[in-house]
Amino acid sequence: MRFAPALLFCAFLTSNLHAEETWRQPLLEKDRIIEEGIVAKHNILGLYPSLVQIPEPGQEFDLTTTNPFADVVHAVCWTSNHLAGASFRYAYLKKAGAPAEQIAAAKQRADELFEAVYRCQRITGTRGLQARGYFLGHGETYEERRAGSKRDEWHQGTADGQDFRWVADPSHHNYSDSIHGLGQYYDLAAEGEQKDRCRDAIDALVSYWVDNDLIIRNYNGRPVPILGMTDGKTLNMRIMMAIAGAKVAHHATGDPKFKEVYDRLIDQYGVRSLKTLETEKDFDDAEHVICHLEILFRIEDDPELLAAYRVVADAIWKNHVNDAQSLFTYIYFGIAPDAPGKEKALQEALYSLQTFPTDMTVQPRMNSIRKDAKPPYPVYAAAWDNEYIWKGNLLRADGWLSRIVQDVAVSPEDPLVIYAVDQDGSLYQSRDGAATDANWRPIDETLPSPAKAVDVGRRSRMLYVAAHDGFYLSVTAGSRWERMPVPGDGGAPVDILTDPANPNVIYAVAERAVYRSVDFGEEFLGKTWEPVTEGLPNGGAMQFTLAFDPSSPDAPAAERRDRIYALAGDALFTRRLNEEVWSRAGRFGYGEYARTYPWLVADPANPDHIVAGVRSEFGGMGVNSLIQESTDAGATWTNTMETLYAKYAEGGMLGIMSLFVRGEITKPVFANGALTAGSDRGVLVRTGDATWKEHTAGLDIPLARTLFAPRHTDRLFTGTPAGLYVSKDHGATWESAHLVLQFEKNTRRELGGAAFVDAFWRGMWYGFIDEETAKARFEGE
Repeated sequence: MRFAPALLFCAFLTSNLHAEETWRQPLLEKDRIIEEGIVAKHNILGLYPSLVQIPEPGQEFDLTTTNPFADVVHAVCWTSNHLAGASFRYAYLKKAGAPAEQIAAAKQRADELFEAVYRCQRITGTRGLQARGYFLGHGETYEERRAGSKRDEWHQGTADGQDFRWVADPSHHNYSDSIHGLGQYYDLAAEGEQKDRCRDAIDALVSYWVDNDLIIRNYNGRPVPILGMTDGKTLNMRIMMAIAGAKVAHHATGDPKFKEVYDRLIDQYGVRSLKTLETEKDFDDAEHVICHLEILFRIEDDPELLAAYRVVADAIWKNHVNDAQSLFTYIYFGIAPDAPGKEKALQEALYSLQTFPTDMTVQPRMNSIRKDAKPPYPVYAAAWDNEYIWKGNLLRADGWLSRIVQDVAVSPEDPLVIYAVDQDGSLYQSRDGAATDANWRPIDETLPSPAKAVDVGRRSRMLYVAAHDGFYLSVTAGSRWERMPVPGDGGAPVDILTDPANPNVIYAVAERAVYRSVDFGEEFLGKTWEPVTEGLPNGGAMQFTLAFDPSSPDAPAAERRDRIYALAGDALFTRRLNEEVWSRAGRFGYGEYARTYPWLVADPANPDHIVAGVRSEFGGMGVNSLIQESTDAGATWTNTMETLYAKYAEGGMLGIMSLFVRGEITKPVFANGALTAGSDRGVLVRTGDATWKEHTAGLDIPLARTLFAPRHTDRLFTGTPAGLYVSKDHGATWESAHLVLQFEKNTRRELGGAAFVDAFWRGMWYGFIDEETAKARFEGE
């Protein structure tokens, strides 16, 4: 077959990224884009760390020990797999008669990946001992800085005239993946001197355990039996990895010691007489062994052994026949072209490649709540494995969820300056109104304790934080913090907010008390405090709500209608802030029949207008919520028990349920005068006739866990498992606020996408993907 000159492997020559859905692009275009991304951001002299922290805009990928995160600990495995894919690319282009420059570029890339795998041996100083991966340079790596599980396995080494920091503790999987990649390269891509170097690499790698009683010895001497725990007679996937390694070594070197081990394992584990095999569904070991079988079927000529290896292949495929795993599918039908179900499996494998995105940013996924989704999922929608998509599976519904934002505040000086607190207590600032992820940055490096809540003073740089161990003030936008001397007898901090009429007055809300700072001028912010909850009944924790009167912000304190509410279970106490006597509000809640939510919400337009809520599971109707409302500071309430009796008399249980909202709701807010709440069905906005309308447009995961209507903006914010979202139309539609919190602070990570390359070029090599299909843009769903 001749190869169209304009086709294939223009990857190394041009760039034409599309702004639309990246997974719709032609397969050949994806291969080009993905490979360019790997070279740019997943490349340490050829070594391929699959999962990396995305560099800041304008920064290049850091190859050295100062790299903030790149999964070097598993890099030799995925570099070896990518070496196999690159070897198939080169072999196909050569077979297809591609232009010489394309073939040369493919050869160069395969050689580079080989050198990285071989370097993992050469930097250890012990022939055949393999590093898991490496960085350039000296000093501690990210894992050592974070006290990772392999922090004591890092060492210094040299190769090719450069200094490296490499990680030891190799596993049988490391050796298995490496011999697979080296074996594919040796047969398909290595030529001339590189063939000799590959032979030496294979000899050293396999000799390391063949010459040591089938044991891999770590740098510190700890033994790793290549066969694992075995009864000495029952074939399993780990035994198959060793068999394949010995066979590849003998194939490449001709050394009889490898044939002796190969034959011994074949006889000891009864491979020749193998007729049936049962193995559990396991994506990790299955990926190793099916890749080894691909080589064994190419280099073994014994009919009995080939029949036995077909039994192994069938056993693996039986577990994965419906998984749409492109790599598994192409290898299996390359081995077993006569197997049943081929057409369906090849269609599904192609679909997985067609839905494979080129933007490999790890995204939050929650397919379990989608009624229209079922596994295997399109690749762009699946919750990916953290290293290699074919090692994981397309059956995983949920993963990589964002931490939930717990508080949002907006600067009165500049509404584009926004602050947010996440559930781990980290504090972030956006300087562009949450328009881009690049403009969010953590500002809590010197904050002594994790944050719970934040508010902003008169200027954007004036921050007040309720933290786990106290209340803090920064007048430098978080670069320096000062602990405010709030009395500590009120229990743990809960919230903090400023007086809208006087931002020099701060309210510090604790579990059992609220304190107010005294305004002695801006230079004495937060220096002196007075209690505002004296006179309440002694008892446990309460939920406090401060309600400010917007109608007279400039009025003297004695004339303002500002209120404070204290909720203790079903008991509510209140008073005006300019009065001393507390009163108990009227009866609300439903006692033993429903649980009162631990919140009370005040209407920002009217301090006497308050909302409470209850959660109920009565009548076999599941979880439901009911809003109770008061417009007279709690003296009287809507939806009382008497209301429910009347509704029941009118329409039975359905009459009662007409008052309820299905499911749980978050603490609501008032948005443009309408009560608005988060729920498992998106954001709920109460309409004028007291019904609730669901709004999910724009929410990637429509689970609104928190909801905020900050002062100084008319925008709403909701915290979801997909990150923070913002609404500019009072909750009707939503868009990302670009704060996704999956990893350290607000950093993002991406996979390199080598899994696509490894499967795609096998599909081309075996003829399962034709030239027309490879060029076509995907228009399906």
